[in-house]
Amino acid sequence: MSFHRNGASDKLTRRELHLENFEDVLGEARSLSRVGYHRVAKWSLGQICEHLSRFMDASLDGFPPAPFYAVIVRPFARMMHLGKILRNEQMPAKLPTLTEFTPGEWAEDQNAIPQLEAAISRIMDPNAQFVPSPLFGNLTAEEWRKVHLWHCQHHLEFLIPAAKEASA
Repeated sequence: MSFHRNGASDKLTRRELHLENFEDVLGEARSLSRVGYHRVAKWSLGQICEHLSRFMDASLDGFPPAPFYAVIVRPFARMMHLGKILRNEQMPAKLPTLTEFTPGEWAEDQNAIPQLEAAISRIMDPNAQFVPSPLFGNLTAEEWRKVHLWHCQHHLEFLIPAAKEASA
């Protein structure tokens, strides 16, 4: 197998995942950490968990200032992409990531999974107060949670389990 881009493989393709809830997300992350994985893209499990956690936290704590063109792009992004995300449709692999949400190069799996657990606990709190999305504007709490679940699934699709986990 040939590897490049910080360990990502040029021979593997993105897999299709169907995660129903955040317990499925955490189960998938823990399983990948246990059995190992191959990267289809450049981020490790630790980097993915760190990225997802930062984004979830920002949806509650506030996002960095949006670029000036966000006001122009928002209606188009909402019209073209929000419905697909809420219906859990697969989207293109290459979407830009804001610097504030780019994970550290050496994020470790075992440290990042608890970070993801904490972020999921925060967004699942029935009293969670979400801020407007810089890309989609105002979302309900249910819509935000669907966006986060889709986002988790999207990134975890780029990690291929290295071995089948033994039945418990």
